[in-house]
This record gives sequence, C-alpha cells and structure tokens, in this order.
Amino acid sequence: MIRFGLRLTVSGGREAVIRLVVLAVAVGLGVGLLLIAISSVNAVNSQNDRHAWLGTTPATHSTTSRHDPLWGRVTDDSFNGQDIIRVDVAATGPTSPVPPGIPRDPGPGHYFVSPALSKLLASTPRDELAARYPGHRIGIIGDTALPAPNSLIIIVGRTPSQMAHLADAGEVTSINTTPSSSCNGFNCAVREGINATGIDLILSVAALALLAPVLIFIATATRLSAARREQRFAAMRLVGATPRQISLIAAVESTAGAAAGVGVGFVVFFVLRDPVAAIPFTGVPFFPNELSLSLPDILAVALGVPVAAAAVARLALRRVNISPLGVSRRVTSKAPQAWRTLPLLAGLAELGFFVGYGRPQSIPGQILAFVPGFGLVMLGLVIAGPWLTMAGARLLARRTSRAATLIAARRLADDPRAGFRAVSGLVLALFVTTVAVALITTENVKRPGSVGGPAAANVLADQFIYGPDGSSGPGSAGSRAASSGLASAPPPPATVLARLRGIRGVQGIVEVRTDPGLTLPTALAGYPKGFMAGLVSCTQLVSAPALGRCPAGTAAVAFPVVLGSGRNLAGYTWPAADVSARQPGSPGLYSLYVTTNGSVPAVEQARTVLENAYPAVHGTPSTFAETTASKQAVFNDYAQLADVVILISLPIAGCTLAASVAGGLTDRKRPFSLLRLTGAPLALLRRVVALESAVPLLAVAAVSIGAGFAASAMFTTVQLQHALVAPEGAYYLFTAAGIAASLGIVAATFPLLRRITGPETARNE
Repeated sequence: MIRFGLRLTVSGGREAVIRLVVLAVAVGLGVGLLLIAISSVNAVNSQNDRHAWLGTTPATHSTTSRHDPLWGRVTDDSFNGQDIIRVDVAATGPTSPVPPGIPRDPGPGHYFVSPALSKLLASTPRDELAARYPGHRIGIIGDTALPAPNSLIIIVGRTPSQMAHLADAGEVTSINTTPSSSCNGFNCAVREGINATGIDLILSVAALALLAPVLIFIATATRLSAARREQRFAAMRLVGATPRQISLIAAVESTAGAAAGVGVGFVVFFVLRDPVAAIPFTGVPFFPNELSLSLPDILAVALGVPVAAAAVARLALRRVNISPLGVSRRVTSKAPQAWRTLPLLAGLAELGFFVGYGRPQSIPGQILAFVPGFGLVMLGLVIAGPWLTMAGARLLARRTSRAATLIAARRLADDPRAGFRAVSGLVLALFVTTVAVALITTENVKRPGSVGGPAAANVLADQFIYGPDGSSGPGSAGSRAASSGLASAPPPPATVLARLRGIRGVQGIVEVRTDPGLTLPTALAGYPKGFMAGLVSCTQLVSAPALGRCPAGTAAVAFPVVLGSGRNLAGYTWPAADVSARQPGSPGLYSLYVTTNGSVPAVEQARTVLENAYPAVHGTPSTFAETTASKQAVFNDYAQLADVVILISLPIAGCTLAASVAGGLTDRKRPFSLLRLTGAPLALLRRVVALESAVPLLAVAAVSIGAGFAASAMFTTVQLQHALVAPEGAYYLFTAAGIAASLGIVAATFPLLRRITGPETARNE
C-alpha cells in the first residue's frame, strides 16, 4: 500500500503532479518561515550571550582565585548618534583574566578596537574621535566579543593606579560568560547588554505571534485539494478498500508532499538567512551564523512537519472512513456548536483574572501568566471561527434574496469549517496586529519627552554629579541634600575653555558651580520646590538661551544641578541667587553645558575636549538630543519588534488566503462548471467566491479585533500599569487596507475560475 500510495502521488496524472508540486512549494514556504522564526529566536539569545562579558561584576572577584585581578570599567561613548562601548582595563599580573575576542589584555597606551570602529576611526578627523583614546591600536576585537557586526567597541589599556581613580571601576578575577539578569549601580564593573530574564517575556510573546500564522499556513498547505482527495478515497472505499488502507495511502501522499516541502523549506531558509540577519530586529543586525538551528530544531521540523501532515490527512478522512457514501453524495456534515466559543472566553478570563489578582513579580511568573492567556485566545479564535462563520452565513441568508448571496450563504452554512479555514491566518494576523498596535500606542504615552525642549537639542552636557550608588539625574542625585556625599568636578582650566571656544560652531559655555544648601525656592520647569541647585553666571547663560534666562539686573541664578526635564527650558526665568556671599567662582562644578550649532565637527570636537579634560568622572558628555534618543531607545525597540511581527504575520496570512482560495476553487470546479452549464454567468460565480471569503473574514475579523482590544486592555492595565490608549487613525486605515488587500487576493484568483469551470470539467469521473 505504501508503494501504491507513492505511485498515486507521483504517477497519478497531471493533476497529481501539480498537486504535489503546489503542496511542496506551499509547505516549503511555510517551513522556511518557520525555520527563520526559530533561528531568529536563537539569534537573539546568541546576541544576548555575546553581551555576557560586558556584564562582568566585581562580585566575581574572589580572594581565593588563582588569577590576578583585572580592573575594568565601561562607559558609553558616542559619535554622530552612534553608540560606542568603551572598556577600560588594567591587568594587575600575568594571570589576569582576558576579555573575549582579544589575545591579551592591552597595556597602558594600547587598545583593541572592533572592525566597525576601526573603519570609523580611519575615516574621521582625529580631533573628533581618535584623540579621546590614549595610545595606539594593537589589534582588532574578534567576533566572539561583538554583539553585532556593526558594534563599536574599544578596549583601552590603563595602569591599575589610573583605574583606581575612575568612577565605576572595579576588580574582577573572572570574565562573565552568561548574560546578567540585573545590575545595580556600582555593583557592575560593566553594564551593557540585554537583561537575560526580561528578554524572555518579549521573545515568548513575539514567538507566539510569529509562529501561530506560520503553523496555520503549513496546516492549510497540507490540506490543498482535500475535497477532491476525499472523493477519490470515498470511491476507493466503495469498491472495497479498508479504512486502514485508505488512511495509509492518504498518509503516504501527505507525507511525500510535506517531506518535499521540508526540503524546499530548508533551501528557502538558507537563501533568506543573510538578508534576514541584516534586519535589526533588536536595534542592531545579527551575524548570519547566529541565525542557526540546533539539532533538536532540525529534527523537530524535519520530522514534525511530515508527521503533522500525516495526522492532518488522517483527521480529514474521518467522514470517508465512517461514511464513504455520504462523501460521494455530498452529505452535509454536522454543524459546529456554540461550545466552540468557550476557549476564546477562557483565554480572556485568564487574562482578566490577573487584572484583579495583580501580575506576578518574577519574569518567569509573568510568562506563565500572560503567554498562555494570549495563546488560548488565539487558539480560541481558530476553534470558534467555524461557528462564527456559520452564524454569519445564516444571518446573510435571512437578509438577502440575490442568487449569488444565497448560493454563497448556503455553501458556507453547508461547510463553515472550510469557509473559515481560508481566512484563519488573516484572522490571527488581525488579532496580532491589533495587540501590537494597541500596546505600542499605550507605551508611546509613557514615552519620555525631549530633554530640555527642542531648542536645547544641540547643547552638549557633561554632568558630573552623582550619588553614592552611582545613579545620576534629577530623580536621584538632584533630590538629595549636599551632605549625602554627592560628587562634583573641578572647574575647567582656562586652556580647556579656550579650546572649546576655539571650536567652530561652539556658541557658548555654561558652568553650574557648587553652592552647598542652595535649592530652587519654587517649583519651576518641572523641578519641584527644594530641588538641589547650583550657581550659574548670567553672563554665561546669555550665551545659551535654550537653557533659560536670568531676571533683569542679576549676576547669577539658582540652576538645577542636572537637567532631565522634558520641558522647553528656553521660556523659563531662573530665580536670582544672592552672590554677595556665594561667588560663581566657587571651587566645585556640578555640570558643564556647551551650546553648539549642531554640526558633527562642533559636537564631536567639544565632546573630545571634555572627555580628555574629565576622564575620571561618571558619565559621558552627550547632547540633549542624544539623551532623549537614549531614553526613547527601548520604546523604539518595542515598536520595531511590533512592526516586524506585523509585517511578517500579514504576508503569511495573505499566502494562506491565496492558497486556500486557489485550493478551494480546484475542489469546487465540478459544481461550478455544472452551474455554468445551467446558465449561471461567470460574474455570478465570481460574486459567490468573493462572498464565501468575505463573510467569514468580516464576521470573525470583528470578533478578532474586539478580542485583541480586550486582551490588550487587560495586559496594559496589569503589565504596563497604564490604561489602554486607543490607536490613532492610521491603525484603522491600515486594517481596512489589509481587509481590502485580502479581498484583492481573492479577486486575483478569478482568472483561474474561467479556466477550471469549462464544460469538460462537468463530466462524470
């Protein structure tokens, strides 16, 4: 029977060969997308692992270790909007640990750079970038230490005595090899990379959103020409074939096509791997070899898809085995029942439970809380789809008397499962799109505003103040008293000020001098009353109107020690300060602001001067525009991931719809040809085909979108701690355009309808 099944599959005539080729191509496309989705998850984890060495903490320093300690510190440098990771190290002995990617620790005056940074240094004037790094290059950092091909990383060698005076520096006796789960201030010698536990929730939700449409597409592909096969197998049953023989033949046919599709899928995967690797899913591209498949992944797909295809074929033959005569005579199957809506309601109820109970505190707990809920809702939509399709068809039949509408409604009510199967992928895609857009819209409300306002975007800030825990900014250091140990820096020497003023494009310099006990007397510009302040000379503030102004006739004002407000500071007048006893020439410096014209040479040259003048302080000089972009980076990454999910799920859904409609036309070519012989015009048949897709699409899409908003509302309330914000008009236009495009896909199959409904098709077989 196996040989007979293979013979029918390969040598069963032109129709059998075409069916095999179409099945292999459709399954191959689905398998290729499935492999890309799996390898993308592996790539994100691999990329995260490459960050591991940057998560080395002083906690790994052991007094009993046989290794000499290694001093280490990381700072985030910047050039023209590109982030540069600078790692300063100092070996204390010959056995000090060595970071990955380099053969040895660099000594004082030497450094290793990543390939991308090496090219940037070579193409950039020295006073804009290379002058920040003492010494000369002695090698290139290998890929094992680079999170991405375009990573800009430099490992600078220093002496232990120099490292001891650098903020955030610490000693370690081993380099971390696993991604860090958390990082607290001075507890981290280096603080880069992705939170190892936090990313799990994001990947779980994204993987669920991506894999579900792909699996639907594969399942749809394996059922191509299902009705025709049912008729053929029913005829075999009527002439004496046993249920076991029919099941075996069907399994052989499906397995052969799926196995060929698996081979095509692996070819698709290897063809698309390099282009996909260049897509910055996480904000940066991947190394192509990171999009890899483990042996379990390969076996699961290579064996699982054919086995699943055989199982689907076996389930599809239940009517044939029970009643072959019923299949041959087109006996209507049992109508779906209302219980099919229970899984959908259960998924929404599961998410609703946590609205009242509260979210789990741990990331694994949140995964167990939310991912099954969203998964159950998606599964519930698929299960409830046939019942909703039947309900929509019956409602349509009661409210129309047109021939095309009545035929379409009758056919949908006769087999609502097949009608919904064609649009099931699109329904899931609409749910995924609704959830993604709703979550991103809500996140955007929480997005931080532009620091200092648009007018201050090109102001370069070097803020030296920080608290005992290493934190900085108005929410930490700025609200503490001066006696809490807040640090400051010495005022810039005259030579540094002269270099800054000599840079073309530098328009002014503002120094915020220390003044113990000075605070803002009133709430102003988003800063509360009593916020810690420093002294600013009005002569200097005149050169930086984007930072505010002085009252008329004053020599100095009280100015926030650090700026982090999203307000437009240009419109504020800072309170006057009594300088009779407090002179702007006081010895300490909280912050230094350099106003520029925004040109790359001006900003980068000024940044280089400041970094060299203050190498030991906490933080790196950044423009307010860069600070704003850094704060918004996580929101941009979420939005980008949502865009990827939407842009992948919708094309997959379109392919599912096209395959289902084309396969459905092939299955129905004989009844359609009979209708044409009885006088039905081709235009009527086209309207029937369009309505058979439009009714389940619109009926279930409305429920899918509603479920998406309901699930999103509960998730944002619990996880994001914010009420759901309705998407903007673009979402509704995008959804309408997607539905219109889906109907366009259906219309694209109309030329096929003319060819397959000719008189020759109506003959008895």
